[in-house]
Amino acid sequence: MATTQKIRYSDCDPQGIVFNGNYARYWDDALTDWFEDLGLGDPGMGGHGVDVVAARIEMDFKESASFGDVIETSIGVERLGNTSMTVAFTTRRLSDGSVVTEGREIIVFVDAEAFRPTPIPNGIRVLLESAA
Repeated sequence: MATTQKIRYSDCDPQGIVFNGNYARYWDDALTDWFEDLGLGDPGMGGHGVDVVAARIEMDFKESASFGDVIETSIGVERLGNTSMTVAFTTRRLSDGSVVTEGREIIVFVDAEAFRPTPIPNGIRVLLESAA
């Protein structure tokens, strides 16, 4: 699964280079698209009784992306635990295929009402395992 985005001017510093913090937003956009493609709706997973929260993000910056570049963020399950999963991300600049960022995010499933970690519901687990 991959999400493609064009870099907007508002994502950049005065030199036209993407501000590093925006890559976390690009990863979140890819995660949202991925959950939607799996049929789970938005990352809040309304109707499933659970929500998801980012517990840790590890991001390595390899290259710069600039205003007007088109990037693609790919996503995949690296590890599926009882209450969490580790998702691997790679962002590439499409014009030359260069890796811009790569890393992983630990996502914890929480009870939508209590907001405490909860086991991944079986129906969601099956979908995530099929996508791994």
